[in-house]
Amino acid sequence: MRLARAGVLAALLLSAACGTVPFRPTEPAPTRPATAASLAGNLWTSGKGTFLVRQSVLMEYMGARVALSGVMRLDTGGRTARLVGMDEMGVKWFDLSVDGESTRTNFILPALERYPGMARAVGDSVRWIFLEPEPAGTDSLRIDSDRYVLTRRRDGETVRFLLGGEDAQLLEKTCRGPSRRWRIRYYEHRRWQGLSVPGGIVLDDHRAGYRLTLWMEILERTGE
Repeated sequence: MRLARAGVLAALLLSAACGTVPFRPTEPAPTRPATAASLAGNLWTSGKGTFLVRQSVLMEYMGARVALSGVMRLDTGGRTARLVGMDEMGVKWFDLSVDGESTRTNFILPALERYPGMARAVGDSVRWIFLEPEPAGTDSLRIDSDRYVLTRRRDGETVRFLLGGEDAQLLEKTCRGPSRRWRIRYYEHRRWQGLSVPGGIVLDDHRAGYRLTLWMEILERTGE
């Protein structure tokens, strides 16, 4: 346990400036006639299935950089995820269950209990990136020459989705409101079993002040 605590503290004390985005931007492509419903239904997270996802994550907060790896089981039909995160030495840091509204901590390394906001921040990030909010057929739609913009306003918040590229992939989602202000960008989409899946994701939580950079790879898919 002493070794694990030392590893946690060493990781949290690694000091560096917030880095640039390490992914290539999506090439623009001309838009076509579409509806909000057709665009929302075309996304890889819109169907029913369970995905096993391997992730490498860099979390940056107030000059500190924390590198983690993880495995996530994502149920797109049930809109739930379970994520296990480990450090570079293979020590398990946390095991979290996330749905559209809450995060349950199944396990957290005792040394991390002094950072009570970490599990919440990771759970919020998983929720916003993969679960909620997602484009819907009821969103207002604007079609530009090379992008589709879907917007919704609810409870004082404005959520915007930007889609583009050859397959009308989700490129960005933003949320602005009294209590939340964040931006997520999706990069380097590639075809996997007929789905267009991002290989890189960057989340900036402007309210909490951290950046999450995520490299992801789908290992398998079960269920339909």
